[in-house]
Amino acid sequence: MPLSVLFSPLQSLLGTLQSERHYQDEKMDAALAAINKALIQTKQYIEKSQGTNLIDRAEEYNLSQLWSDAAAKARYASTDLAERLQNKSLYWAEDFKWSRGGSAWQSGAGADPS
Repeated sequence: MPLSVLFSPLQSLLGTLQSERHYQDEKMDAALAAINKALIQTKQYIEKSQGTNLIDRAEEYNLSQLWSDAAAKARYASTDLAERLQNKSLYWAEDFKWSRGGSAWQSGAGADPS
């Protein structure tokens, strides 16, 4: 699965939030920092495991926690963004796989991750 499928929407949202400086405050900065941390750690995990079938559930739970933290902090900026981030947390915690459209998910290792 191309990394752009996972990161393109979030990177776009980060760019929008960062460019709108009139919304800058401590809560926004905390949300951006939390999203950035979750993004970087997720990218590292995917790159490290790409091409292998290695699954590190401890690291996936850590990623789930990072996305959940980002969701909690982002709720001040956007409830829609917070919901999307929380869905990423569920993905990592519950072994959910996104459907082809990226808008629905289903449980189980046999689901189509693309």
